[in-house]
Amino acid sequence: MLSFKSFPIVLFALIIGLAGCKKDNVDTNAPVLRLTPDNVLGKSGRVVEATLYITAPNTAKDVVIYKTINLQKDPAYGNGGTITAVPTSTGNGQYEYHFTYQLKDAEVDKLVGFNFRFTDAKGLAAEKDLTVNTTTSGQQIIYSRRWKLVSRLWTSVSPVVEDKKPCEDDNIFVWNADSTYNVQFGGSACTYDGFNVFDKWKLSDDEKTFTQVYHSLFDPANITTETYTVKTLNRDKMVLVQLIDLTIFGLSDKEVFESTYVPAP
Repeated sequence: MLSFKSFPIVLFALIIGLAGCKKDNVDTNAPVLRLTPDNVLGKSGRVVEATLYITAPNTAKDVVIYKTINLQKDPAYGNGGTITAVPTSTGNGQYEYHFTYQLKDAEVDKLVGFNFRFTDAKGLAAEKDLTVNTTTSGQQIIYSRRWKLVSRLWTSVSPVVEDKKPCEDDNIFVWNADSTYNVQFGGSACTYDGFNVFDKWKLSDDEKTFTQVYHSLFDPANITTETYTVKTLNRDKMVLVQLIDLTIFGLSDKEVFESTYVPAP
């Protein structure tokens, strides 16, 4: 018969034994995940990437991904709110899944996340989460506004000269999200308004170079590409600097013109 004094010893032994049994029941072949990176920051319109590294001795079944916006599941994502994929085997029970996502304008400054749930062939599962932070890109700033030219300074001469013509005062420039653009000419038309067909525009990935292409209405083969250096680009102002060859007028081939735009009403 156990005495009262021996009871704590027996209880301690029982706890140790239960703990040992619980440890023995752990499946050492359970999948292990590593997500790199698990937190990304990018500008709207750009593509971000992450890789899910998987150790799965029981072989892989699939990866199911769902998306959240401000902690709420996004039913528009994938097929009914999820995407199911099969990871690629790299040998010896190792797998990889490469994830890409194009950052959206509507998700700027919102908390966006992706949950990756991996399941192996025996039904054992593991999960990882990716946090995505989207900021406003220069492209979005440009195409989400209508712009008015308020100044075109010829800065390579002294004194600096204002080169914008009065007939340009009511022109509105529209650079669209699909890379097309147009100029809405006002009532005070300049001499050559309407003589060109506007084709496309582009802002470089580093947001330092702006280009636009147009061709002659009367000669489609006569294509002009204008290249600008971006001096300022924010929601209140855009300043573009262009070098123009004016040697035909006895000047240099790098005359500097600085155009300033502000959002139109």
